[in-house]
Amino acid sequence: MKAAVLRAFDRPLAVEEVAIQPPLDREVLVRIMATGVCASDLSTIRGKTLSALPLVPGHEAAGIVEQIGSGVSKVKPGDRVVLSWAPNCGHCFYCHEGHPTLCDVYGHAAAAGALWDGTSRLRDGGATLGHYSCVSSFAEFSVVPEAGCVAIPDDVPFAVAALVGCAVTTGFGAITNDAAVRVGDLVAVVGIGGVGVNALQAARLAGAQAIIAVDANPDKRSVALANGATHFVNARDADAVDQIKALTSGRGVDQAVESTGRPEAMTLAYLMTRPAGSVVIIGIAPVGTNLAIPAIGFPGSKKRLIGSIYGGGIPERDMQRILSLYRSGRLDLERQIGKRIGLAQVNDALRRLEQGVTARTIIEFGG
Repeated sequence: MKAAVLRAFDRPLAVEEVAIQPPLDREVLVRIMATGVCASDLSTIRGKTLSALPLVPGHEAAGIVEQIGSGVSKVKPGDRVVLSWAPNCGHCFYCHEGHPTLCDVYGHAAAAGALWDGTSRLRDGGATLGHYSCVSSFAEFSVVPEAGCVAIPDDVPFAVAALVGCAVTTGFGAITNDAAVRVGDLVAVVGIGGVGVNALQAARLAGAQAIIAVDANPDKRSVALANGATHFVNARDADAVDQIKALTSGRGVDQAVESTGRPEAMTLAYLMTRPAGSVVIIGIAPVGTNLAIPAIGFPGSKKRLIGSIYGGGIPERDMQRILSLYRSGRLDLERQIGKRIGLAQVNDALRRLEQGVTARTIIEFGG
């Protein structure tokens, strides 16, 4: 099969022929139909997360079940599925504690560039290629854990389902699960990219009174307003925090959600949040980066700093809710899709993403 392989950090992906082995126990072989080009892929390619190489990136995907391994009961060949990049075992400490996105089994596998048994199904001649987040969807096929397959209705396009595989669930869940936004709340979303636009839409659906979009690129204003923002503030403005407080009767927002991965944006989110409010951090900062907040006022502020991974809920449950909202016309996902390309254009898509393009580039594979 053809796959895009990362062999060195900060270098173009190489689209080449690689081999994929059949699925083993509780594994599923999926024909990838569509996969999004996400900022997390870009972070890995640029070396910000120091993953072991070589590997096949890609984690935001949907496709058709081609073959199942022994013990699989959740899906069958021919099923249309969206892939979860954080499949949970259901048995470890964090799964039992109600935090399936922190699953120990998944965490160890992802860190090793492997599947749940600690090995890879991807080969380049006699050499092993690493899996990325138990998905590796920059390829024509992917072997994934059974738990990573979520069935989708026939009327959901694969491109839309791919978005639900990461950006939509991450942004939507950060608002509904981690920030727990309620009717009448004052909300800020810092970073209006693939995740941020979904946080805006989720805040609108939750009934937030004010939804303030914050971004360093003023061109994001129209995108933000189209996705539910009531106001836009340029993050580069020296008085950005003062502007936000002026929009919130002087006290600051109830919840701020940050999705850029930049420490200065995280600090900004903290400063714009009222006492006893919540700051939800989604963005992935480079390894070794530290976050600076004013320590003198932290205890007295009662602010909560919350790390958010994959929306902080139960991915399969959240995906089904999101798809229901999409099918009923209450959640606009089609507008988030930008260019549709083939695998050969993956490096062009990564460059556009780095330049700040908001609409998601989707890699589509022929039937």
